[in-house]
Amino acid sequence: MKRTSRIARAGALALAAAAAFALADGAAAADLKIGVAEALSGGAAQYGISIRNGFELAADEINAAGGVNGRKIQVEYIDDQSSGANLTGAQDLVQNRNVFAVVNNSSFAFLAYRYLLSQGVPMVGGGYDGTYYGQKGNESMLSGLGNAAPFNGLGYDNTTKIMHQLGAKKSAAIAYGASPSSTASAKTTQDYAGPAQGLKPVYTNTSVDFGSTDVGPIVLGIKNSGADAAYLPLVASSDFAILQGLQQNGVKLKAILMPTGYGQDLLDSPTASIMGPNTVLFQTYKPVEIGDKATKQFQADLKKAGITGVPDYGVYTGYITCDLAVTALQAAGKTPTRKGFVDGFRNLGTWDQAGLACQPVQVGLDSYGKYPAKGCIYTVTLKNGKFVVGNKGKPVFGKLVGSPDALKANATGNPDLVTTTTAAPAS
Repeated sequence: MKRTSRIARAGALALAAAAAFALADGAAAADLKIGVAEALSGGAAQYGISIRNGFELAADEINAAGGVNGRKIQVEYIDDQSSGANLTGAQDLVQNRNVFAVVNNSSFAFLAYRYLLSQGVPMVGGGYDGTYYGQKGNESMLSGLGNAAPFNGLGYDNTTKIMHQLGAKKSAAIAYGASPSSTASAKTTQDYAGPAQGLKPVYTNTSVDFGSTDVGPIVLGIKNSGADAAYLPLVASSDFAILQGLQQNGVKLKAILMPTGYGQDLLDSPTASIMGPNTVLFQTYKPVEIGDKATKQFQADLKKAGITGVPDYGVYTGYITCDLAVTALQAAGKTPTRKGFVDGFRNLGTWDQAGLACQPVQVGLDSYGKYPAKGCIYTVTLKNGKFVVGNKGKPVFGKLVGSPDALKANATGNPDLVTTTTAAPAS
């Protein structure tokens, strides 16, 4: 069976997780239990629910066909409530529900990874929740974003390049205090990516409650700072609330950059009516409007799984992480083990994220713990109720920026050169 047909049956992670771990070390002879940790309530629920729905569709289809190697899939869900309950949920999955593997696509997965490592339980994650995916000893933590450095302070200047192109000169950045990746992204943008493109950072707020829509003080801070551009590494509900607040207060910015929001929900939302060409959504994955072979396959596969319309970030994450697991399974051979699953994937060197990557991501051990020198994103704006891909449908590339110590540490693979914290906060 070809890989694309596997993805078509899954639509998200369940098929990959089940197939990848069905014959792995320690799997029981009866039903196969896979633990799924997601944010099914709270600020990040809109994405967690999208991923969970994909699991359920795939698991039902696989079980109706007889299961995997004659064994039915039993999926054990936990809701981390967009909070620290991710750790206690993972402990429950392992200790009380006896799952074999945990798929953790939550923004709070960083709270549970140490526990899963100590138990020898493999994890497939989104890669956006912390720097631990690149830390030595964590090679079995497979990231959907590819290899990265095990410390903060690095980023790419493609987002600020777009701000500069739109005429911006002063930047603001907003982040969640509870999310290390959100905070690090905002700080790196202000400290390094902005100045690399001639922008002056004038307002940074990294203390926002996760998923909050109480944005009055944020809007006022942006307004009073004189910023003419804003970078918002937040979930869509917070981003949209800020957009509406800026409009209601007559704050006109030259550029607003958001890594979330792309999807059918936005097209169907009243927020779409206030989004002009200055509001730019971006992601590292190909927007479906590109219409190439990979995006057409993506949409066809999702349709088979009952998912229609423009996919959002959660659906992309589920689909691409599914492809990661399927790719690793194929590389592991006919009788995969946990070690073979991880080693086989690492030995590939690069991976194309189901053909949806703006450039193949590095996954090999030779580049483990390092960011590539260049990064890329696709941009979209709204026009006449439809998404329009920017830069003539081509990705926007940016160079890696950061402090001198961080850049040297990344180039040499020696994180000890960085004096700041090198991992997500301890659980």
